[in-house]
Amino acid sequence: MIELSNSEKVAGYLKSQIQRAEVEEFWVMALNPQCVLIESRMLFRGTVDHCFIHPRDVFRFGILHNASFLIVGHNHPSGNCVPSIQDVKMTRRLMTLGRLIQIPVLDHVIVDSNGAGFYTFNGQKRLPDAEALQLCFDQR
Repeated sequence: MIELSNSEKVAGYLKSQIQRAEVEEFWVMALNPQCVLIESRMLFRGTVDHCFIHPRDVFRFGILHNASFLIVGHNHPSGNCVPSIQDVKMTRRLMTLGRLIQIPVLDHVIVDSNGAGFYTFNGQKRLPDAEALQLCFDQR
């Protein structure tokens, strides 16, 4: 049983899954109401500096696994965890859709491929509902 109840735990888990990938990988984690991992999977694999992501596949994964929450994450092989403009836009799109279909996206975590650092949209208050979502994490 893996509990992903804060951004640091998510980053550690994501780093263990990606393990020095040389291209971008986009992962989705489906959680139950207690923030326990139901299933995770790399849904998209890209190039050294880009990964095409489609929201319908992200939410299909969540629906198929009966998720209460989703967390998404990807790596930056460059070692720079700062989100790109595309990362910010995609995160906002996923957040909006998650609210609509009632499977909230709790966080989007970016890790470097060296395993040294990470960036969390929730931790940086970059998500539209960051304070409300932090309450979900804090309930654990």
